[in-house]
Amino acid sequence: MKFFAAAARKLTIVSVALVMMVATFFLNTADASASEVMITMGGKKGLVFEPAIATIKAGDTVTWKVGALPPHNVQFNKTPGGPALGASLSHKALEGKKGKSFSVTFPADAPAGEYNYFCMPHRGAGMVGKIIVG
Repeated sequence: MKFFAAAARKLTIVSVALVMMVATFFLNTADASASEVMITMGGKKGLVFEPAIATIKAGDTVTWKVGALPPHNVQFNKTPGGPALGASLSHKALEGKKGKSFSVTFPADAPAGEYNYFCMPHRGAGMVGKIIVG
């Protein structure tokens, strides 16, 4: 009887260790996936981006959703990757319907730094934002 009890304990220990190893694998791979950030264009405070500053990682997706006071768009005017990267991230078309959205995925090799953007029709009103790629 003692033999079976000892064998059962060893089997339990091995099973728990195996489950912990498998769980650790899944927890570590979850960090490698890209995430999505949502920004509202024209929020509760008027002609602003909410949030005005968002921090992401290279490879993440940013979605802008039309809120109040449309039409809105997003044009990057200063990026660490230069004007070509800024142009590729920009959404120059005006979105005029509340609730409509568009998404931009930052390249996996996007340089770290501050990416400044604005809404063309409301830039003069101070509708500017910033994405920090870190």
